[in-house]
Amino acid sequence: TLPGSSSALSTDDEQTALISPTVVAGLKNLGAIISLPLTKLLIANSLKLTLHPDATIAPVPELYAKNAACAKQSEYAVVTLFALGTKHGWDGLQLRQQLEQLNLDAAAVDELSRVYEDSRKDLILRQLQIGHSFPHITDIQWRIVCDVKSSTSDCSTGAACFHINLGNFRQSSGERVTIVEFVCNAEELQSLINRLKEIERHCQQMAVV
Repeated sequence: TLPGSSSALSTDDEQTALISPTVVAGLKNLGAIISLPLTKLLIANSLKLTLHPDATIAPVPELYAKNAACAKQSEYAVVTLFALGTKHGWDGLQLRQQLEQLNLDAAAVDELSRVYEDSRKDLILRQLQIGHSFPHITDIQWRIVCDVKSSTSDCSTGAACFHINLGNFRQSSGERVTIVEFVCNAEELQSLINRLKEIERHCQQMAVV
């Protein structure tokens, strides 16, 4: 083993680990389950959501016509990817290097890298406005979505999943604001609930000490 090679590998592993499996799954839809034209449209729409989360952005029905769950998952993944890249100071090349390790569609990697590099200054300014404090979640909304196989969908499974929306309310107007939304199946939801219960038990133990 060459001197320093272990630490270099460790750094690469740490960088890749920043991108969660949920985000990776959403990115893998791009250019695959979601066609390239719709992929470009979804990336552009995700950028708008990242830069202007408080604005009223016109819906894009064609993104969700075939498989709404896939589109929502990918939209969340792109927003998260751009936020991660901005937080860790990646340029377009560094973002591309991260994506190339994930075996994504090449055209999707090109588009993600191009849009990120072209919009990097705006993304940095947006993050400076937000700061580095964690969002305060005070409300949860959810619904069950059943992906029924039809002639308009090529990747339907027929399984029910949960659409979870976490948010809070503005103190000034009382308006509800979405902080994050995601889709999961029953097993994934139960795993999340169990982890939250573990955190609650740990906090209670710490309070007693």
